[in-house]
Amino acid sequence: MLPITLVATICGCQPGNGHTVPEHLLGVWKTSHPKYADRYFEIRKDVIIFGHGEGKSEFHAIADVDQSADGKSTLYTISHVNHDGQRFTFAFYYRPDGHGTLWFKNQRDIKWTREKP
Repeated sequence: MLPITLVATICGCQPGNGHTVPEHLLGVWKTSHPKYADRYFEIRKDVIIFGHGEGKSEFHAIADVDQSADGKSTLYTISHVNHDGQRFTFAFYYRPDGHGTLWFKNQRDIKWTREKP
């Protein structure tokens, strides 16, 4: 319960988002790539949850969302803050094929898909 409390506190301390997370990015994302077999990430309106395997996860408050067109894909950059107040960016390309597919900006060869709700 403590991580959720910390995230709520962090979210409340952030200035208003210039952009919000689009609906098509919300949900749990996984890949079939063996390197990430027990990993996932979940994007919510105000939080990104990174699943590190073995039941461990990390909550980061979303501070801002930027997007730009890149051919048939959209490049999204989500700025987020961990429980220590450190700021990070999460950049990925999204393509609206089927349920949606994304690739990390620095790992374009690994495809992530959203789980069906």
